[in-house]
Amino acid sequence: MNPTLERELARLRVRLAKTPLPRFFTWWGGELLACLPARWRSLVSERSESLLLDLREDEIVVWRERGDTAREYGRIRRELSPEAQTAEFQRLRAAIDDPLVRTVFCIPAERVLTRTLSLPAAAEENLRRVLAFEMDRQTPFKADQVYFDSRVLGHDASGRNAQVELVLIPRAQLDHELGALPAGAAELDGVDSWRSVPGAGRRQTNLLPPERRARRRNLRLPLNLGLAALALLLLVVNMDESLANRAAAVEAMRAEVEHAQAEAKEVAALKKSLVDSIAGANFLTERKRKGPLTVALINDISERLPADAYLERLQIENKQVQLQGQAQEAAKLIALLGASPCLGNPGFQGQVQPDPRTGKERFQINADLKECSPAPPAPAAAPAPAPPQQAAPAAPARPDEPKKKEAAHGAA
Repeated sequence: MNPTLERELARLRVRLAKTPLPRFFTWWGGELLACLPARWRSLVSERSESLLLDLREDEIVVWRERGDTAREYGRIRRELSPEAQTAEFQRLRAAIDDPLVRTVFCIPAERVLTRTLSLPAAAEENLRRVLAFEMDRQTPFKADQVYFDSRVLGHDASGRNAQVELVLIPRAQLDHELGALPAGAAELDGVDSWRSVPGAGRRQTNLLPPERRARRRNLRLPLNLGLAALALLLLVVNMDESLANRAAAVEAMRAEVEHAQAEAKEVAALKKSLVDSIAGANFLTERKRKGPLTVALINDISERLPADAYLERLQIENKQVQLQGQAQEAAKLIALLGASPCLGNPGFQGQVQPDPRTGKERFQINADLKECSPAPPAPAAAPAPAPPQQAAPAAPARPDEPKKKEAAHGAA
């Protein structure tokens, strides 16, 4: 790799390690792991292994950690040469299938200083700076004299305060012990301390500064990046395919709607044409039904005119009726025609003029034509016949009556 690029990556790793992100992801991963069943949790935990180095007076005890449990894995005698110690450590490490196995140096619990502090919960966002500022108040050391780390033990009932465990060790002491490790084990991923006795579990802290931690190449990183890129590509393809399918569905729906609209318009046009045809066919019938028949109108007028009146002209046009003729007394015709159910507002057009030839009055009457079905006026009821009178009995003839009849007949 390019040395410049490697230095930049190392600088980015150091900056990332100083941020709260690694601690957050560690906490998040632990919480997600706790949600799994016990069997799955054990399988996942077995994949994350670490080699724990415990420095004794005459030997180095190597522990193999899986999950939260640790068992003794091997021992390296310190009386061996540094090359032999390195070869033995490499042999122990090569026996583990995981190439990314971590190496952690563990310090006995009695050789580190621990303090439990109660801090505001807001301090968790920048906990390392807060502890560095409070170091000389809580411990007999300054922040630049020790290696320290912390972990959050929990929160109070209100959630406003957090219980934080501070773990620290003097720099000179830790540097001396790290110098006693073989060259192959000097590249450490972290420095931690036992909770109580060796092998009983460690505190899960890291006292080693980020700049001194081993820089390991993550062999799974290219694969993970490739899988992430493939997932992103598939997501983009899926979104594009979804958009294309939706656009096709919208276009098909639009075509169906346009087709339905065209059919609806055609049906509406046919319905309107049918309605117009029915209305046109029924117009004359309705007019004929509502308007009076000409024969009925003539019959009604004939029934109402007196016997001494006659018509010379009868004109029906635009719901107007015009009557021209002669009558003995033309003034009486207005009242007679006004009683007709088919004529309205009868009146003379012009003046009534006498006709010297016939001795009658010539008239011209205009009236409105009404929509009606006139019925001929009912004939006057005939007088009831008188009951037959019983004939009176004839009086007996007197003897002188024939003589009177004869005398009358002779005078005649």
